[in-house]
Amino acid sequence: MRDNVPRGLTLQILHVGMSMQSSDSKMYLHTPPLRRLGQNFLVDNTARDLIVNSADLSKSDIVLEVGPGRGFLTETLIARAGRVIAVEKDLRLASVLKQKHRGNRRLRVIEGDILKVKVPRFTKVVCTPPYYISSRLVLLLISRRFRCAVLTLQKEFAERLGAKPGSPDYGRISVMVQHKSSVELAGVIRRDSFRPVPRVDSAVVVIRRKKPDVPVRSERIFVDMVRFMFTQRRKKAKKVLRQYLEPFHGDKDLVNRILSSLRDVRVFQLTVGDFEQLSNEIASMKRERLD
Repeated sequence: MRDNVPRGLTLQILHVGMSMQSSDSKMYLHTPPLRRLGQNFLVDNTARDLIVNSADLSKSDIVLEVGPGRGFLTETLIARAGRVIAVEKDLRLASVLKQKHRGNRRLRVIEGDILKVKVPRFTKVVCTPPYYISSRLVLLLISRRFRCAVLTLQKEFAERLGAKPGSPDYGRISVMVQHKSSVELAGVIRRDSFRPVPRVDSAVVVIRRKKPDVPVRSERIFVDMVRFMFTQRRKKAKKVLRQYLEPFHGDKDLVNRILSSLRDVRVFQLTVGDFEQLSNEIASMKRERLD
């Protein structure tokens, strides 16, 4: 039977088996993955080391792990960080993870959906989340304060996060992430590093928080304007911006002033700094309108 188990998974079975009672171990290792939860469990030691080493962990770090699954990554996080907060939606796996680490005060397991539960303060994020929540998870994380996030994401989506203006991958998510963060691709993880094997390869993305190049006066205006502009990403930016400014049609001078400052390019060719500057001009226009 051992010969039919991938090497990474064999090592995991041996490690877990030594620290759990046999009944718990059997439940933990043979809990079938749920397709509706997008579960693909990491089983490769080299991939795990790439992920953890990219986070540069220390005992002062409080790490958030989204979707710990069978705990393959969790084991190393507990050893390297000060504390780990693991949020698991699958109550079967959350229960066994709690049992396995019962009495370990450095691990807190929260049962629930990361997009809905309240999460305590953390300093870093290290995880291999389900692909289907990638976009919502990234947008949620960048609304929080943290130093560094190391995320294992679908390779195609990961490349969008760090995409440059004018490229096919550049979009709303690129602007939102790069507005307050730097993005680096640390490496690619082959699909056969997971069980069950997904259809695509993954990439490890390192997101580090930074101050915006152009501090914005209203995050609400910035987010709303970027969202609207990218609904028509290939159209001329001035045309789309004029539509966005339609509620201010009575203030033609103010609208024309903003439009005249915009470069004659398409929406997907605007830089993050362009969007930041535009949002500030719109915020100023709103204040002038009220005065």
